Amino acid sequence: MIIHFIAFWFFIYAFQTLAFLHDYSFLYLGQDAIIQDNLPARFGRDMELIRQAGNIGLLVAYIISWSISTKRDWFWLNSVIIFLLAFALKNLGWLGWKYLDHIFMAPAKLFIEHSVWGYLTSGLIMIAIGSLLFFSKRIIRYIDAHPSTVKKVKTNKKVGRKTVVKS
Repeated sequence: MIIHFIAFWFFIYAFQTLAFLHDYSFLYLGQDAIIQDNLPARFGRDMELIRQAGNIGLLVAYIISWSISTKRDWFWLNSVIIFLLAFALKNLGWLGWKYLDHIFMAPAKLFIEHSVWGYLTSGLIMIAIGSLLFFSKRIIRYIDAHPSTVKKVKTNKKVGRKTVVKS
């Protein structure tokens, strides 16, 4: 569950970072004071879109986690629990982005601060790390080998064959 929670975190902030590109010319090519004074409604909509992009990333991560869990015969409720926990923590502001943003936005420093390439690079790197956590064969083998997901062999008495059942 912890590995998937971390992957959720990366997807949330990757989508939020990429959302800054939505109305980039308005947000970054103008003067902040001019934008907030003259067009506060547009600025407010852009900021709300950026906040909600994190929730879209959370939903995408949930769909990926749930599909992997059902495909691998893992308990599907784990994905739901992680989704609810991540949703609550994100919307309460308790996921720690303010403490870690300088680390995960570091690739953007290769470019001009707040540039299109900076946001694109940082967002795509976070999606790549999250995807690696979801799809890495090594991590999947680790989860499969965990005692709570070990497969047990049951004998089907009617047919006389053994069937594998996930506990």
